[in-house]
Amino acid sequence: MICYLFEEPSFLIFTAEAPELLYYSHIPATVLALLIGFFVYFSNRKHLLNKLLLLISLCFSAWTTASLLAWTNTNADFLAALWSIFAISATFLSILSVYFIYVFLEKRDIGFKTKIVFLVLILPVLLFSHTDLNISGFNLANCDAFDHEGLYFKAYYTTLGFISMAWILALLIRGYKKAGSSMKKQILLIGSGMEFFLISFITTTFIVTYLVNNGLLPDSRLEMYSLFGMVIFMTMVSILIVKFNTFRVGMVASQALVLALIILVASQYTYTSTKTTVGLTTISLLLTTVIGFLLIRSVKKEIKQREKIESLASTLEIANVRLQQMDKLKSEFVSIASHQLRSPITAISGYASLMSEGSYGEVPSKMKEPIERIVQSARMMATSIEDYLNVSRIEAGNMKYNFADFNLNDEVEHICDDLRAEALKRSLVLLFRKRVDGQGIVNGDIGKVQQIIHNLINNSIKYTQKGAITVYVHDDIKNKRVFVDILDTGIGMSAETIAGIFQKFERGDKANTVNVTGTGLGLYVAQKMTQAMGGTISAHSDGEGQGSRFTLQLPLVM
Repeated sequence: MICYLFEEPSFLIFTAEAPELLYYSHIPATVLALLIGFFVYFSNRKHLLNKLLLLISLCFSAWTTASLLAWTNTNADFLAALWSIFAISATFLSILSVYFIYVFLEKRDIGFKTKIVFLVLILPVLLFSHTDLNISGFNLANCDAFDHEGLYFKAYYTTLGFISMAWILALLIRGYKKAGSSMKKQILLIGSGMEFFLISFITTTFIVTYLVNNGLLPDSRLEMYSLFGMVIFMTMVSILIVKFNTFRVGMVASQALVLALIILVASQYTYTSTKTTVGLTTISLLLTTVIGFLLIRSVKKEIKQREKIESLASTLEIANVRLQQMDKLKSEFVSIASHQLRSPITAISGYASLMSEGSYGEVPSKMKEPIERIVQSARMMATSIEDYLNVSRIEAGNMKYNFADFNLNDEVEHICDDLRAEALKRSLVLLFRKRVDGQGIVNGDIGKVQQIIHNLINNSIKYTQKGAITVYVHDDIKNKRVFVDILDTGIGMSAETIAGIFQKFERGDKANTVNVTGTGLGLYVAQKMTQAMGGTISAHSDGEGQGSRFTLQLPLVM
């Protein structure tokens, strides 16, 4: 059967009786969808998101091709067969859009149960699209089947379209709430593009079909405007490719977009009829080509910069891993070396002390000073070795603490008594003061606390050339804290020195001029030990030459 009231087309789609907007709306949108769909797919075939974008492009192209043929052909049997394509392609388009958004947001495939739900929703359309439930006849006068469309079948796959829009909106809102700032921008781009496309395509098609069926419109040419929604969607996809590398492709999609825009402008020649419109179309085509070329060059430059940054980031990551490995090896070496050195240093110190005390006979007067220096040097080396071992234990997480309740006041006073002789050797006064409202009981490792306080007071003695060191214990019953302040009249510190003094191997700017034996590890070890017992250590100074104050703070046991 042939629709004799209409002219037969040439090359299946070209006829003078077709609306001017037909080719302008169908061909550019179809070419754009296919170009970007195939380019994205062939750039990374294994990426699921790329596959889904290609399937969406193919379903859309199937619908537009069927629509173009339906507008231009006159063979009734051929047109009736085409009518089933509208339902099938529209249904797949709706379901694939949901699938696409889910994978975009979750970065993984949907579950098996969801795939079964999709199949159940699609199955009725596949089973009944070629039956009378879809179309039961054909109107040769109008050369269409609008009057014979099945109401329930049409309502079913149109409802699927509206459900998919609501489903996608819910997915987008949920994904946006838990996304980071960069991902939120991507969600806005892809979400607005997809929803605009589905709303314009499904809603416009539904309304136009309804109006034609009720005789309110002579034909369905208004639905041609709905196809431009695909152009918007693919534009958003191209932006995602350029700015965020969402589909893991390079330049191809941007080139495809520019090429499609050129085709879009060039397609205006299909319905221009005056010299003015031909001239305007020619100018538009030239401008689009030039701007497109500049865009591609700009995008190419941006992609190269991004790839360079990613390469540098990858190199830095590898270097960081290597540095961590080297730091671990260094810590292991220090630990092993320190353990190996501890035994001979202990032996040297022990034998030198015995010699100094006369255990091996009377020591000649000329030998007493050298032996004493050996003893002092051995003790300093033993202290340094212990610092290295403590650092290794702390960084390896192997430092052990034996917690127990003890009186901090008494321990601080005993340490002051022990170190007072050392202070007097340097002509310094070591004072102990306290003002406590409670008993001063803390829960911690008594040995570690003694080591910390000893280290802090000993530092003040080393870096004070004249004056006094005052150790002051006081508490804050309300906040359950006890404080030990060590104040000296020594070399003081600048703000820059205070900022880094608790780091490994850090010493004050003028520390070496007063004491050359420090390792720069004592305060680091003391702070780590204190933190492990729930306390803090802080340093204060009014500047170089103004003395210093170190404050140890520990929680009280009430």
